[in-house]
Amino acid sequence: MSESLVIRTFGGFSMTYGDKTISDQDNRSKKLWIILEYIIAFHDRNIPQSTIIDLIWNEESVSADPENALKTALHRIRGMIDELELPEKKTVIRKQGTFSWNKTISCEYDFEDFIALYNKAIAGEKTDEERIELLIRAFELYKGEFLPKCSTESWASNLATRYLNIYEKLVNELAQLLVKYERYTEVTDICGKAASLDPLDENINYYLVLGLYKSGNQHKAIEQYKRITDVYYNEFGIDSPDRFQKLFDEITSHQSGYEADLKSIQGDLYEKNAEKTAYYCDYSVFQHFYKIQARSCERNGMSIFLMLLTIRNKDKLSDDKELIKQAMDKMQTVISQALRSSDIYSRYSINQFIAMLPTACYENSLLIGERVLKRFDSTRPNLKVSVSFAVKYLEPQMFDHSDEY
Repeated sequence: MSESLVIRTFGGFSMTYGDKTISDQDNRSKKLWIILEYIIAFHDRNIPQSTIIDLIWNEESVSADPENALKTALHRIRGMIDELELPEKKTVIRKQGTFSWNKTISCEYDFEDFIALYNKAIAGEKTDEERIELLIRAFELYKGEFLPKCSTESWASNLATRYLNIYEKLVNELAQLLVKYERYTEVTDICGKAASLDPLDENINYYLVLGLYKSGNQHKAIEQYKRITDVYYNEFGIDSPDRFQKLFDEITSHQSGYEADLKSIQGDLYEKNAEKTAYYCDYSVFQHFYKIQARSCERNGMSIFLMLLTIRNKDKLSDDKELIKQAMDKMQTVISQALRSSDIYSRYSINQFIAMLPTACYENSLLIGERVLKRFDSTRPNLKVSVSFAVKYLEPQMFDHSDEY
């Protein structure tokens, strides 16, 4: 039997002694777990009774006799821990108006080991291999958010943010070392796991795409690039960082390892499973389309208009991002169906779409905008948003020197 009580806090809370485990997945009172997890998180302190009372029985949850309620809760917590059959029965100590964890119990705390291994990896003179080994050991301890069942508690969310920041630094430093020695399969494995826990981190996603590409999985690298690009648009309304675009350009320029003929290239360019809807693309791609049309519209006499659609919350004081996200999702569906299959549109910001309308006059462009708004209004029950649009003529590109032929 293990001599130490193993305490896990990342991705969920559990206490294991030998073959017996208790965890906050058990169907017990949430208050009991909050108290126990708070005591464990600050196991090196003597916690005033008033602190725990304020933590649990706040203004929204007033108890007529909080001290007696805390005494009852402590009795139930000790009963939970007794299920582990520890040699030391006195686990949570109450003394002189304070509570503390019994410091004589030998414990392994994953959050302390995590910090210790990371600090050891970055401190002092070590070989790269020694650093890699320590960083991997720390990486394997982080199974997810710190005490996720307490995520609404400010003390827990502050600690969770601290550990997540360290985790992001750890993965970045580990990935750089592995790339240095061209250990790309390990980069992919580590960053893939990290991305499942922290899907928005720039460094994690960059090294995941790089690892996939360098280990020979170009197709998966492109899929991951497109996924994170969509996330940046949908969550932040911005383009992915420049280094992602540079990496994507490098991947696509080396995607095939053979000399292709025109037929195979055309097969690769052909849009498979195409639907008869307007063509959606990333804003960086939209910019390329714009530049091409600006260069050619004066020469071929084509009239092209830009249309900008903007969604706003009717409550100007509200910052309901989920409401805007729902409205933007509906608007994308409406645009794809309301415009022609030859029309191009893109997400410009967190609450705006931009579309290019070739072969349209100004009046027709206004009618198209009105049609989009009308369709959106008919499909947005209970969404308290306002929608507006603006139309502008696409101005031809002017050149310093004419090189026509």
